[in-house]
Order: sequence, then C-alpha cells, then structure tokens
Amino acid sequence: MKFKKVVSVKASLAEVWALLDDLETVAHCIPGLGEYSEVNAQEFDSVLVHRVGPVKARFELKTRIVDIEHEKSLTLVSEGRESHLDSWVKANLDFTLAPNGDSIDIDISAEFSVTGRVGTFGQRIISTKAEQVVL
Repeated sequence: MKFKKVVSVKASLAEVWALLDDLETVAHCIPGLGEYSEVNAQEFDSVLVHRVGPVKARFELKTRIVDIEHEKSLTLVSEGRESHLDSWVKANLDFTLAPNGDSIDIDISAEFSVTGRVGTFGQRIISTKAEQVVL
C-alpha cells in the first residue's frame, strides 16, 4: 500500500526541521503509538495499537532513521510483529521539505506491507488504518 500527501505548515524551515528531528515528538504525533523508548538518536522502539475491523492489533515496532539530509529530507523504516495474530508490518516513510513562500511544504510518502493474519482481514480496512497513522 502506498500513500502520498503534501502538508503545508506556516513555520520556518528551521522550526519544521526541529520538529522532525525530535524523535520523541514525532512518535507522540502518531495515533495509537504508545510505550515509546528511544534506543539512540536514530532509533526508537514503540508499540502501535489499532483496531483492524473487529480485531485489536498490538504491533511491537522498531523504527530507525535510515537517511537524513539536514533541513531537506528524512526517511524512516519501521518494522514490527503482532505476536498474538502472527502478523508483521513494515513501513517506509519519506518526508521531504520544500519552502513555499512563508510556509514549508512537507511531502509525505509512505509504503506499508502487512502480512499474516492481520493482512487477511481485508486491504481496505488496513489501508484506511495505515493512512490514519501516517497522514
């Protein structure tokens, strides 16, 4: 599943970058994300809990910054497992910043794959949940 969205923020490039560069702040902006713990400046562990149809899924995630270009772009990879439902998720998230007058456009691209039992519940439900988390 792929998602793409551009968000315009009335702030300076330095302010937007400072937000994206703060893993704890980014983690707290993701709906359903809890039990956040920073491993180091480029990696954190967390738990993502969401309902997928009638089932409550609890993914234990490892997220790391895999590419960073100061005040231009940031790429995250998040991988995790839902042990009770024997399912896995992998997400690649790209954030690209571009000045646009007195605002900054943040181009967000995300690609998700969900396998195992959660993946069998239906792509429509999963894609809606994934889009809520990312965008």
